[in-house]
Amino acid sequence: IREVEEVDTKGVVEMHIFVTQLLSKFDLRTTMLYVCERQFQKISGRSLFTGLRSITHFGRPAFKPFFDSLQNEHIHLPQIGVFSCGPPSLTNAVDEACSATNRFEGPAFVHHFENF
Repeated sequence: IREVEEVDTKGVVEMHIFVTQLLSKFDLRTTMLYVCERQFQKISGRSLFTGLRSITHFGRPAFKPFFDSLQNEHIHLPQIGVFSCGPPSLTNAVDEACSATNRFEGPAFVHHFENF
């Protein structure tokens, strides 16, 4: 991911990293991590945890609203690449959300994944 950020001199690539091990978005530990991450990212332009410019989120995303917002933000693109890795339950959920979003107008989501 770092290499992709380095060669993306025109700011074409937008990455969001989801740390899904933290299931609850509202427990104290996750809230503190979130506050620290956002503050550090504001100051340095990088993630405290990954050192990347990409945005780090905690917990599993609500895929449909997230994909809808990306589709609205990047309406001019023909495709949006989605990359995921994790257990089949996660990659299947991402794949289903991509398929559901692709039923509407706008950029098509193309899902690439690796299971472990």
